[in-house]
Amino acid sequence: MTDEPRPQGMPPAGPGQPWPVQPNAQQYPGYVPYPPPAPANGVWLGVLSLVLGVLGCVVPLLPIDLTGIRAYLALPFGLAGLAFGLVGVVGRRTGKPVSGVGIGVSAIALVLGVIMLGNQVAG
Repeated sequence: MTDEPRPQGMPPAGPGQPWPVQPNAQQYPGYVPYPPPAPANGVWLGVLSLVLGVLGCVVPLLPIDLTGIRAYLALPFGLAGLAFGLVGVVGRRTGKPVSGVGIGVSAIALVLGVIMLGNQVAG
């Protein structure tokens, strides 16, 4: 290891290190450390996506009088669930697996709605 010239005020290098160890940040007056990272958002978008997807799969199949609108019921639930699920997957969130399941169930609701709509139009 060679004796390289060091700037004035720099501490000496540690054992086996060519460069000095960084001084403690508290030695500098007026130094403000970075703020801690913002907490991750919760799982609520994923839960909402999952609930809307399940509603989109179940409500059109309920044995109640839904004459004229039964074929259309799965589509808004599925689309809204898909949108909330996609927003829940993007970014720094803790509920990404729940959002993924919500996306899957909402996609099933959309497929169910398209099949029911196709049966109504064809029949």
